Amino acid sequence: MSSPTSRRTAFSVALLLSFSLLFTSAFGQSTGGRIIGRVADSTGAVISGVQITLVNEATGVSRDTKTDQNGDYTFVEVAPGNYRMEYALQGFKKNVRTNVTVEVNQVLTLNAALQPGATQETVEVTSEAPLVDTTTTQMGAVVDDRTVSQLPLNARDTYQFLQLQPGVMSTTGSGNQIVYGSDKSGSVSVNGGRGRANNFSVNGGDANDQFVNLPTVQPSPDSIEEFRVITNTFDAEYGRNSGSVVNVITKSGTNNLHGNLYEFFRNKVLNANPYCLPAVDGVSCDKPQSNQNQFGGTLGGPIVKDRTFFFTSYEGRRIRQGITSPLVLVPTASERPSVSQPFADFSSESPFSGTLSTAYPLNQRPNCTTILRPVTEGRTRYRSEEQDRPGDGCRDRQWQDCARGGEYSGARI
Repeated sequence: MSSPTSRRTAFSVALLLSFSLLFTSAFGQSTGGRIIGRVADSTGAVISGVQITLVNEATGVSRDTKTDQNGDYTFVEVAPGNYRMEYALQGFKKNVRTNVTVEVNQVLTLNAALQPGATQETVEVTSEAPLVDTTTTQMGAVVDDRTVSQLPLNARDTYQFLQLQPGVMSTTGSGNQIVYGSDKSGSVSVNGGRGRANNFSVNGGDANDQFVNLPTVQPSPDSIEEFRVITNTFDAEYGRNSGSVVNVITKSGTNNLHGNLYEFFRNKVLNANPYCLPAVDGVSCDKPQSNQNQFGGTLGGPIVKDRTFFFTSYEGRRIRQGITSPLVLVPTASERPSVSQPFADFSSESPFSGTLSTAYPLNQRPNCTTILRPVTEGRTRYRSEEQDRPGDGCRDRQWQDCARGGEYSGARI
């Protein structure tokens, strides 16, 4: 019989394994980039043992590595942002590369050439993004925070930017809406694929609706750092879907306190006059109530400088929409039953004279259009019973009902 201590130990091990499997699944899709490169001297010979320091210019967090015997180095899981890289080795001038921008899921190749000299001497290089990426076969594009915040967005739907990428077509508002969810945000067809064949993730976590395979997490545009849309030949680490991979990265706090407040609104005063026919409807062309307010803000900053940071965002939406309707006639006070008047009183209304001013009610009855035939005398005849044959769509009861309907074109039947 096992002791309580052994049972607690077994439970702790099982709980640890469960958390391990959970985090392994959650972080299976990477959001960080990679920096690879080779360090050589002025003659082109590779240099091993070079100390390389990677510093995040916004947070001050740094990482170190050294080149191997082939002069190669690698930084993995680099968070998107701007960095400074320093190459240092005894007998060579210190090489500093600034303005190194790492995007989400990007593989950046940065080679360096060290010049002989004292370590106190520094050679500063301003980095530029390579024109051709030769390290991966993935095809896609990155949408940064400037694009997200400055381009117009209807209802502030961030996933509308997917349509700006080559090979991406929105299924919203088209004849492609054949399944539930086709009119929701993020419903796009990539390279002719199905609208449900895309994979969405936010900060590396699964953000897919398991029923319609659309994004369940939609951060506000002001909280997004950037996102990448991979449309073709993506790496095996993603998998799951055959359409595209949409990886969204939210902003992080820095050593400086920063934030913003915003308000976007719509109002009926700013709307154009609607198209209507007052003479027919009997009402004026008043603009319906239409007010929409989207407001919120972001705030980020340090908790412990160079170590721990926070970032939070909030967005609210308030919609007040009036609904237009045709003119409705309600009963008068005498026509409404009450305690003192248990029955409706329609005596004030003019009685029906037995004459219809229009043929519309008759034409709505089955076969009336074929039965009634106005003649030049101003009277209306109907086919005789002998002319009715099975299959011609006209029966005795039908034309009799039609004939009892009233007067057509001012002539009594």
